[in-house]
Amino acid sequence: MSDEIMNNTTEKAAAAAAGPKMEKPPVIDGRVDITFDNSGMLANMIMFPPQNGGRPITMELVAECLASKGIVAGIDEFDIRDMLDNQVYESFVCIARAIPPKNGANGYVDYKYEKTRVIQPKKDEFGVTNYRELDTILQIRRGDIIADIIPPTEGEPGLNIFGEPIPPEPGKPAKVTVGKNSVITADSLHIIAACDGHIKYGVGCFNVEDTVVVHSDLDLTVGNIDFFGDVHIKGNVMEGFSVKAGKNLKVDGSIYSSDITAGGSVTVAGGIISSTVNAEGNVTADFFHNSNITAKGAVSGKEFAFCEVFCYGELKAIGKNGTIVGGKITAMRDVTANVIGSEKYTQTLISIGDGSVTFARKKKAENELEQYQERLENAIRNLEYLKHRKSVQAGLLSDEQQKQMKLETQNKLFSTLKKKELSLLIEQLDEELKNKDNLSATCTRLYPGAKFCINFLTLEITQVYSKSRVTVVDDQIVVIPN
Repeated sequence: MSDEIMNNTTEKAAAAAAGPKMEKPPVIDGRVDITFDNSGMLANMIMFPPQNGGRPITMELVAECLASKGIVAGIDEFDIRDMLDNQVYESFVCIARAIPPKNGANGYVDYKYEKTRVIQPKKDEFGVTNYRELDTILQIRRGDIIADIIPPTEGEPGLNIFGEPIPPEPGKPAKVTVGKNSVITADSLHIIAACDGHIKYGVGCFNVEDTVVVHSDLDLTVGNIDFFGDVHIKGNVMEGFSVKAGKNLKVDGSIYSSDITAGGSVTVAGGIISSTVNAEGNVTADFFHNSNITAKGAVSGKEFAFCEVFCYGELKAIGKNGTIVGGKITAMRDVTANVIGSEKYTQTLISIGDGSVTFARKKKAENELEQYQERLENAIRNLEYLKHRKSVQAGLLSDEQQKQMKLETQNKLFSTLKKKELSLLIEQLDEELKNKDNLSATCTRLYPGAKFCINFLTLEITQVYSKSRVTVVDDQIVVIPN
């Protein structure tokens, strides 16, 4: 009994010494908290660790939390997994970002021509540099595209973290400056040339000029010109250069030993010296020396010295000193001058009109008319013979005779038509020859050494004449007072 009491006393003493009994701590699971801005651009997450054996935070737990917040876009799974793996607790980390929109690209102008051209001389097939061929003129035709106008783009929308679209900022339209003689197409996608011309870059835009203007002499700094429009040279055309103008050419100075071609008229304030000129229109200069001139129109100047001129219009040596001396002048119309020839009896040939050509055409037509008349007569004789054979052959012709009958009938018809056609042509040419008799050369002073050819008639001048006119009277060239 005493032992049992002793044991109880010992246990109570031990319990008293151990103090009060401890309760087991509560189990706390790991948890996350997600915050975001109202615009839905960012979401931050903070993690709280599990305690006392609580459940750890998992990707599934984070996903549930995100879904409960309505966050569905821009989620950075890498950052979330990094937080989990490295147990980043009680620190905010951005785990979702809005997907930004792609703003639209601004429109722009894509020019098809270089704003600054590097002028380089051309080389021939042997590699020899031609310093006169600089290719300085950049030609353009009406309707050719100068530039493409690239429109702005709308951009691509983004998404906030809630999956709602974020509108992009559209691009701005291109700033388009339209130059001289250029227009924007109806669809606003191109700048095109409004006329034929050459293109040059100006202040912020390209201009189309319908005239090539050279503000200096045409020399090695400019090079040869080949342009389908008008050309205006404010200086001289220097020796050895060429100008090809599709329309008119104007030269404020003179032309020296050059080759000139124009689809229109040529106007030269100074002289044309030792040069070749071909023009579809008129040619006018102050004087012509040792040059070869061809013009579809008229030719005029104060002096023609030792030139070869052919023009379809009239030729005038204008002014009180207007002189034609030496060379060969051929004009389809009248020739007018103050002086023809010189006191030294210089050989000067003046041909007026194309009567010789017309006369030759008439003779050829007359010869052809005789040939067709003969063919017609032969066809008629052969047809009469075949008709006779048909009558004596009981109204029948052999196959060969039938073919001959058909051929001779065609010959008769064709020869009759050609006779009528040639007769009308001969009448027209006769009328032209009559009208050409009115052509003349008029001058104040006419010297021996001059020779005239009007149509197909000729006359050599053997004495000095004053105030005279050389013309055709009664099928003869004569000099009559004017």
